[in-house]
Amino acid sequence: MKWNFKIILLAVLIVSLTVMVYSYSQLPFYPPEYPAGPSINAGDRVLVVAPHPDDEVICNGGVISYAVENKAQVKVVVITDGNDTKTSPLIRHNETINGTKILGLGEENVTFLGYKDGSLRNLLNDYWDYNNPFTASNGSKQVTYPYAFQKNATYCGANLAENLETVITDFKPTIIIYPSGDDEQFDHQATNGFIEYATIQTGYNGSKYTYLLHLPPNWPSPRSYYPEYYLVPPKQLVGVLNGPEWFVFNLTNYQERLKEESLRTYKTQIVPSSYLLSFLRKNELFAEYHTLNVSRSTDNPSLSEFGNGSKNLSNLFYDAAGDGKYHGEEESLDIISVGINVSDGTTNGNSLLSVKTVGEPAQDAVYNIRMNIFNPEGTERVKISVHSESAEIQREVNGSSTQDNIPLIIKNNTMVMEIPSDLFKKSPYSILSVDATKSGAIIDQTPWRVIKVS
Repeated sequence: MKWNFKIILLAVLIVSLTVMVYSYSQLPFYPPEYPAGPSINAGDRVLVVAPHPDDEVICNGGVISYAVENKAQVKVVVITDGNDTKTSPLIRHNETINGTKILGLGEENVTFLGYKDGSLRNLLNDYWDYNNPFTASNGSKQVTYPYAFQKNATYCGANLAENLETVITDFKPTIIIYPSGDDEQFDHQATNGFIEYATIQTGYNGSKYTYLLHLPPNWPSPRSYYPEYYLVPPKQLVGVLNGPEWFVFNLTNYQERLKEESLRTYKTQIVPSSYLLSFLRKNELFAEYHTLNVSRSTDNPSLSEFGNGSKNLSNLFYDAAGDGKYHGEEESLDIISVGINVSDGTTNGNSLLSVKTVGEPAQDAVYNIRMNIFNPEGTERVKISVHSESAEIQREVNGSSTQDNIPLIIKNNTMVMEIPSDLFKKSPYSILSVDATKSGAIIDQTPWRVIKVS
């Protein structure tokens, strides 16, 4: 009995030690085991895109400091006026000028576009055209921001995209750093879409890295000021098929001090209780979302074949389960994968598109698949909506629009739609994002992903 007791005790100790070692390895005491990046050299031209006046430093202050120190050229573009009701756009403008100056950037290296804080998702999804501008709370349909890159710019997505295309064309960046499409803040997610759009339109072929800022409720962990800790990727966004590839940018003590000094000049945003202090760590995090390559299929399954289970649709990319506004509590609106089959046109003339959710799709929800397809004669904007077991497609290009019902099957929590193959006939490139809404509010959304059909 003595030996049995000793063996049991030893086993318990081994298990306890294993659990302790694993637990400590998950705490941010040690550098995350990911590749170093971005790699910045003296010849690089780094464009940092910030939705609001402070994002440029919160997630990128160390990279900016390093780039300036190593003689790379840096430009910061701030898209909105920062009018968040807590303070004035003028104060936030000055905070950015003062904060980036500490990092070594002169005022001439910071560009403000001046679009309304909180409006970017509207401009990207619903108010794209010049003849259908967004109306701000003060009744204005034009940018009134005194420091705007383009005076009196129309509040519409096309104008904002054109501003970004001009900046990219003029500055000629070799590296663009911009918000992650997995960010749950709407302006950040929309900025991701605008950059994907602008880089395709300009033929940009340099490096692109994203940064993540908003992923409540428990990331970063711990959510407070711990400058001795490292910033680690959120668990739900690690190892996702065709998801983000993570990179770690470690900071020197000097860069850490400079970033903190810079960030604390944003006095209207950085209060002692602010979780934004969580980003004053020993490193910064970045990710790449690679282009999704799709081959035209000669084996073209029909919708009925999917319905009877004889064919399956392969997944194009996955979206993290448990994210979104209610962090996965509404399983019917928690998107987990998107699939596509592009017909080569030799047999069944149409292609298939699928969206899968954790729970069975809800009758009172609307699921929107949004695409921008880059054709030579003009970008086609496509919106496919699924609601109450029916689906429709809206197509718009050069001011002309059409709307039609399309076939739909729902099986195994997956919505599969039959879509026209001529969507992909003229251009290989498109960008795609999916959102799930209820009572007009977006509950979950995927990043904007670049797709290349060959």
